[in-house]
Amino acid sequence: MGGARQTGELVVQGRVVAVSNLDKVLFPANGFTKAQVIDYYIRVSRWLLPHLKDRPVTLKRYPDGVTGEHFYEKDAPSFTPDWVRLVPVPRRGGHGDIRYVMVDDLPTLVWLANLANLEIHPFLHRAPAIDTPTNVAFDLDPGEGADIHTCAEVAYLLKIVLDGLKLKCFVKVSGSKGLQVYVPLNTPVTYPATQAFAKTVAELLEKQYPKLIVSDMAKIARAKKVFIDWSQNSDYKTTVGVYSLRAKRTTPFVSTPVTWEELRTADSLYFNPEAALERFEALGDLWAPVLKLKQRLPKAFEARKAPAPRKVVVKAPEPIVRRSKQGGRRRFVIQKHAASHLHYDLRLEMHDVLKSWAVPKGVPYTLDERRLARAVEDHPIEYLQFEGTIPQGQYGGGTVMVWDIGTYEIVEGNYYKGRLHIHLDGKKLKGEWMIERDGSKGEGSWTLTKVGKAIKPVKDTSALTGRTLEEIATAKGAVWQSNRLPDAKLTFVEPMQCKLVEALPEGHQWEYEIKLDGYRALAIRDDERLRLLSRRNNALNDRFPDVAKALSELEPGTMLDGEVVALGEDGKPSFNRLQNNQGPFLYFAFDLLAWKGKSVLGEPLRDRRDSLRHALAGVGDTVRLVEPLQAEPEALIRAAREQGLEGLIAKRSNSVYEVGQRSGAWVKLKVNKGQELVIGGYIQATDCFSSLLVGYYEGKNLIFIAKIKNGYTPKLKRDLCRLFKAYESAECPFANLPEPKNARRGEALTAAVMKRCTWLRPELVAQVEFTDWTDANHLRHSRFVALRDDKIASEVRKEVAS
Repeated sequence: MGGARQTGELVVQGRVVAVSNLDKVLFPANGFTKAQVIDYYIRVSRWLLPHLKDRPVTLKRYPDGVTGEHFYEKDAPSFTPDWVRLVPVPRRGGHGDIRYVMVDDLPTLVWLANLANLEIHPFLHRAPAIDTPTNVAFDLDPGEGADIHTCAEVAYLLKIVLDGLKLKCFVKVSGSKGLQVYVPLNTPVTYPATQAFAKTVAELLEKQYPKLIVSDMAKIARAKKVFIDWSQNSDYKTTVGVYSLRAKRTTPFVSTPVTWEELRTADSLYFNPEAALERFEALGDLWAPVLKLKQRLPKAFEARKAPAPRKVVVKAPEPIVRRSKQGGRRRFVIQKHAASHLHYDLRLEMHDVLKSWAVPKGVPYTLDERRLARAVEDHPIEYLQFEGTIPQGQYGGGTVMVWDIGTYEIVEGNYYKGRLHIHLDGKKLKGEWMIERDGSKGEGSWTLTKVGKAIKPVKDTSALTGRTLEEIATAKGAVWQSNRLPDAKLTFVEPMQCKLVEALPEGHQWEYEIKLDGYRALAIRDDERLRLLSRRNNALNDRFPDVAKALSELEPGTMLDGEVVALGEDGKPSFNRLQNNQGPFLYFAFDLLAWKGKSVLGEPLRDRRDSLRHALAGVGDTVRLVEPLQAEPEALIRAAREQGLEGLIAKRSNSVYEVGQRSGAWVKLKVNKGQELVIGGYIQATDCFSSLLVGYYEGKNLIFIAKIKNGYTPKLKRDLCRLFKAYESAECPFANLPEPKNARRGEALTAAVMKRCTWLRPELVAQVEFTDWTDANHLRHSRFVALRDDKIASEVRKEVAS
């Protein structure tokens, strides 16, 4: 990329490609810019392009980066350069063609990267043979409690079945959570045949390993299981391509081929762009055999026939727009879509399809009010009156309902020229709006503006406009702070954090609480459901159904912060019982984030507590209110120690709720010291192990700090040993081993002692109690408490009190 900055042109293989906003950060965690995206695709093109040749692709564009709105785009945009190859594919309903982009050369690849098309999703077929898949694809998707290494275990079971059928297969990491296994065919075959084959294999494996594998897309209970998605083998579905970037996280990873041996032994199966490119230089194209290897399915599947073949011709964009058969008046629909983010979809019937825009904040109704609208892929006419639930995990997963429907007329303008003045005549909306392309906010951005005259608001104005909670409250004369919920609905926010201290602060401005030993959880009650979400935004409803049922009694528009706790026989919180799913489970609510549809994040804690008492009125005993403790700090500390509690919390009574922050307005004191530590291995013994080896991260290095010998029952040891087998590794994960013989801790972990160790991938987190840190940075009188499956190993650091 050289010195390319904000805007300019690149000459790529004789083509002039315009580039813009090169400094825009698309992956915020590491500041990865659009220029770096373009640079990656240029550098990876020699391995990537052979796998895209002649394959239509679906675009997945992120004009505002991975944390902004994104959209899929099947039909090539109207501004597609005339040198980009397109393939018009007949729609399934027979209403016109979809013009798919073909990424056959580097200029096209660079053009797409400049559109912030971060991911490339090709079909399993090549044009013009669009009914003939060249591969069978198995997509392995881990449920909650499973991970990429669980997927690796399933991939090996899948390989055993395919080996038995004399079919070679190849594996790649998706760059997200799971893996994909491909069986190259490159022989005449149909999609009905490949899908039937994939489904049969997936169902066979589920039958043999029901506790590990699920093959039914409709099954909700996938905890600790891997879903083998066989449905990807369809002529209308695309799968993320090999060597493509992924936009699933705030840092970029690459969909990367791996060897079967790597799958068995590698500690990490995530590759950032630079590491991936170094790997490709060293190993070449591990996916090359997928292009040429010829194999046939078993005859029982080859016999399955496809529908009548569709003929396609690869050509440039067609500039001529056909006139609608309906004349001037056409149909429109506005659908309310509760997916990962609540939004509204405006769809206009045009040229036998529904031209569609996602309008995050809803259709404006005040004169000259403007709303952002993102152009999304065309939908078939049959979608006009669709209502129902799209399964989670599929694109657009969530509930869809028709909010308004009717007819519209074009007053003036043309969709393909980026400007439409329309008159809507619906059940709720009657009036005029302007839809205009707005290139200043990125490709695919439009604005939707109310023109003509304002309309009378319907009763459900908040649903209509999708306005932010701040806007709704301001309309009622409320005074707001700058701190707010980030969306136009009640949604997950990262919980506010406590800073560790060595002494409790004193003074009338501080309020004190017991530090609960449980799972931090947000309870979000909207108009349709109750969501119980962990601090990592994982759903907890199925794990704690009684808690979720009790919280569903909350008034819609309520959002709580609290802790799910399991009580022991002594009536005290027991993390061991919680971790082993032993109830009874209670929800202790200690803060209120929203009430009656209004954010209260900016209100002082004392006021939020008062509102919280009212919010919990009438909710069952499973939900408890955390009241401030009325005593001096010294007495509270003494009582906490006597009761064997974990610690105490102090909060400033005037503190606002600082999303995701650890500012010091909330602090914690641990009266019985302890913290989370990463398990990196164990010292072998006749009953599996004598000590667990634990540490914490400093940067990217895992630092060994203790051998944990105490805290295990015989049953717990057996359970841990069974668990450890899935995490065994040939390499020591600790950066500071071996120790010298004179290390100040019992038997030093010298090179000789390390021969008696079994190493584990550093992914398991243990809660460890101890009395103190020694001067040599070791633990004194440590004991194992429990595993923490709500913590991320790579985030474990030494907790230092301020």
